Amino acid sequence: MKNSRFHLHLTVSFFMVFFLVSLFSSKSSAQNSPPSQKIIYATLIASGSINIDGKLNDPGWKKLPAYGNFIQQDPLENQPPSEKTTIRVGYSKHALFIALHASDSQPGLIIGQLTRRDHPSASDWLTVMIDSYDDHRTAFSFSVNPSGVKIDKLITNDGDSEDLNWNPVWEVATFRNKRGWNAEFKIPFSQLRFSSSKDQLWGFQICRKIRRLNEIDYWNPEPKDAAGIVSNFGELRGLKNLPAPKNLELLPYGLVSETARPKQPDNPFAATGFSHNINTGLDLKYGMTSNFTLNATFNPDFGQVEADPSKLNLTAYETYFEEKRPFFVEGKNLFQANLALSGNSTYSENLFYSRRIGRSPRYTPRLAPGAHIKMPEQTHILSAAKITGKSSTGVSLGILDAVTNAEKAVIQEGSRRYREIVEPLTNYAVVRTQKDYRKGRTTIGTILTNVYRNLPNKNFYFLNTQATTGGFDINHRWGNDTYALKLSVYGSFISGHKEALQWVQRSSAHYFQRPDAKHLHYDPNRTSLSGLASVFYVGKIARGHWRGGVGYVTRTPGFEANDIGYMRTADFLTAFYWASYIQYTPGKIFRNYAVTHNLWTTVNYGGARKVTGANISTHFRFMNYWEGYLRIDRESRILDFTALRGGPALLKPARTSSWFGLYSDDRRAVSFILHGGIRKNDRGFWDAQISPGVSVRPSGRFNFEVSLGYYPNRDDLQYITAKTDKSGQTDYILGRIHQNTLTLTTRINFTLTPDLSIQFYGQPYISAGKYSHFKRVTHPRAEDYSERFSPYDYRTPIDFNFKQFRSNLVIRWEYKLGSTLFLVWSQGRTDFQQQGDLHLSGDLKRLLQAPGEQTILVKLNHWFSF
Repeated sequence: MKNSRFHLHLTVSFFMVFFLVSLFSSKSSAQNSPPSQKIIYATLIASGSINIDGKLNDPGWKKLPAYGNFIQQDPLENQPPSEKTTIRVGYSKHALFIALHASDSQPGLIIGQLTRRDHPSASDWLTVMIDSYDDHRTAFSFSVNPSGVKIDKLITNDGDSEDLNWNPVWEVATFRNKRGWNAEFKIPFSQLRFSSSKDQLWGFQICRKIRRLNEIDYWNPEPKDAAGIVSNFGELRGLKNLPAPKNLELLPYGLVSETARPKQPDNPFAATGFSHNINTGLDLKYGMTSNFTLNATFNPDFGQVEADPSKLNLTAYETYFEEKRPFFVEGKNLFQANLALSGNSTYSENLFYSRRIGRSPRYTPRLAPGAHIKMPEQTHILSAAKITGKSSTGVSLGILDAVTNAEKAVIQEGSRRYREIVEPLTNYAVVRTQKDYRKGRTTIGTILTNVYRNLPNKNFYFLNTQATTGGFDINHRWGNDTYALKLSVYGSFISGHKEALQWVQRSSAHYFQRPDAKHLHYDPNRTSLSGLASVFYVGKIARGHWRGGVGYVTRTPGFEANDIGYMRTADFLTAFYWASYIQYTPGKIFRNYAVTHNLWTTVNYGGARKVTGANISTHFRFMNYWEGYLRIDRESRILDFTALRGGPALLKPARTSSWFGLYSDDRRAVSFILHGGIRKNDRGFWDAQISPGVSVRPSGRFNFEVSLGYYPNRDDLQYITAKTDKSGQTDYILGRIHQNTLTLTTRINFTLTPDLSIQFYGQPYISAGKYSHFKRVTHPRAEDYSERFSPYDYRTPIDFNFKQFRSNLVIRWEYKLGSTLFLVWSQGRTDFQQQGDLHLSGDLKRLLQAPGEQTILVKLNHWFSF
């Protein structure tokens, strides 16, 4: 043990010295000045002098100066582009006009795939990016390919975050000729946010992608080794006396749906097998000032076009699902306060997890014999509103508030029908601010969240009455954006009846009842709980070949964010370091590659070490544009504080993991992807993944993707249950699981025009598990593995074979600018058997024969602008 500790300390010391020497003595371009900014001057044009048709032959364009002199970023950085691109910029009282001509010596090889809006493809692209705040951190991006497919997104944090769900209303037209192709943009000022200054100064950038060459050209140079995107923009000048865009946008919707389920003659709520729904609502957007916007929604339709993927969760932790509802997705980056660093496996952990709003009700009433219940699937959102924007002094502000109804279930007892509350009236609120300094290179932010529940009776005492989190974060870059420091400190406070606090203390995020955790105290009479969380990082993030840093992530035992946020666990301190070498210059084999090393260790607040681990990984791109990655991890013996779900910590064997991925050139009509890996512990038990996929594009408007996922799991320490006898002695029972999981995901996209598309998503999911070798935990920290357990005769049948199929077919037609008609057919089937073998053909047959649920939905919304 002493020798292993010595070698560990020696390894840490060596790598820390190596990292620090490489970091601060490297002759990288930290001392180089960033390239000077180019300038474009916009010219005032007469209203109506430009017709958006892509031809660029209107009189309004002829008087405008042309700008160009692009430079390559890829594949040959800082070299002249293969083809010439010119820019003209004009503006009227209400909109910005941009004309781009992309010359091409081989116009027959221009690529323009036809896909639905916001769907990236292997095409040529022209992109306009506008930093109208001039904060060097935020940009509005507008892209088009030669077929007229639009992509718009909001770029924040200098390119660290991109929001493709931002959907402004703007116009663009493209036109091909023998000299190349054109893109003509009209971007209403009402869709942008800017200061009230008489003379505007905006960040500005144009990007061109020539897909057949895999070439990327920029108007203002953007170095490959730069730390950000927006901070490398040029300037747009000449905009004068712009009116404040205080416009009002309304988007009312109407929805009709019909659902068919298996008939249940004895159930009055499902006797016919059919149910229908008619609903209406309104989304509102109001430009309060030139730089602040109010978004509100009343009786919103928060249905998701694509269902959540199926997953059988055998862990103690809640499954995390991505947000897909438009109101919450648009602008979500402003409200983020991460509880971990990007690239960490817990990056989804955040102070604000919007899927808490409108969640499924958590109280289920007790029913009398023969009674039936109709439970709502989601909590109804009465209204939600948010104010977002940025002041002229560099203060970003985001305020969100949502109210969910006191949701009721309908219960039928004989001839009596009544309603009972299953989720209380709840208010959710988030306030986020961020102040920029030094042209966005230093930011100081704050966040405050609050949940308040109006608990109607003791049935809901298991819920916190009130929950608050808040804190600050600092981001600082220096040395021409070469180095960075990040620090965040957050606190939490929850209060409620003692039943609620009992539940929190015993939850998987805390396990205060653990008998061997002397630093924890389970108090059944507690009515409040508080804690702290922090993230820190400092290192080199740009310029030259070397990157690296050191930092920590920590949460005290009492920190709790799950009322409005998402976190898996508290009571830990993880310290880490990483170093990376990046080669951008093409060689004989690789166009570029990176090699990265990580080292980390985790302890709890009682001083017990959970794990120490290290890995080395590489990501590379070959000269033929295939790319891939390799990673090898090694972790020491793991003292798992949560394995027994409230019991003592369990010592688990050390383990080694190997992972890989390979991607073919996606410019081809047929492209492939392959992910795989295995994680194996020193006792020989393992889990693995193999996930091949193929994308077939027979034409420019049709795309077919299918991916297979196979996940075998052979775990000797799968938690089964805990049994407490009359004397209060608790036995923790584990078993060996032999589990196989198989998924097949299919996506079909057929685009008739940029405004009319058909999309299909389908996924069968099968997971079967068989248990054996049951054991009782006797000495959970014994050095000898066999001494930690004794055999146990567990006879309750727990083998499983779970099958589920989900699919959606969506026809989407944007029949008018900003207005859309949806026709949706969705279905779902589920089957369960108490047996643990996976038989593919038989399981698929049984799944397809299982009773299903099918829904037909028609939704129409119409955009009004005043």
